[in-house]
Amino acid sequence: MVGNIGIALSGLTAQTRRLDASASNVANVRSTGAVPVAGGAVAGGTPGDQRAPYQPLAVAQADANPGTRATFTPITPAYLQEYAPDDSAANADGMVAAPNVDLTKERVNQIAANRAYGANIAVVRTQDEMLTSLLNSKA
Repeated sequence: MVGNIGIALSGLTAQTRRLDASASNVANVRSTGAVPVAGGAVAGGTPGDQRAPYQPLAVAQADANPGTRATFTPITPAYLQEYAPDDSAANADGMVAAPNVDLTKERVNQIAANRAYGANIAVVRTQDEMLTSLLNSKA
């Protein structure tokens, strides 16, 4: 019975990571940077403004015995080129690297994580009720 709580807690942790990644992506959706050139180096922009574009995150879940393990993974491609000649990170062509974040997908991820979190809470709550009932019936 106690194993069920551990599995549910690993699910809660996984959904927390999923929400963390999504919140970070949404918060940085407009965090542009200089367009990387071959080899990943950052070029362009005004002198002193060689900031790299934000790297969007996803969460990969894998089976762990028991439960699940969630790890942050980068979304590829990390950025899309966007025309923004007034941005201080713009190259000579007026292009900047904008994070490859789809706000619709992020909202769906947040809703799914919220529902999965609630399901794992229900498992913990049910397990608690079962143990309480078991202990009360022995008395």
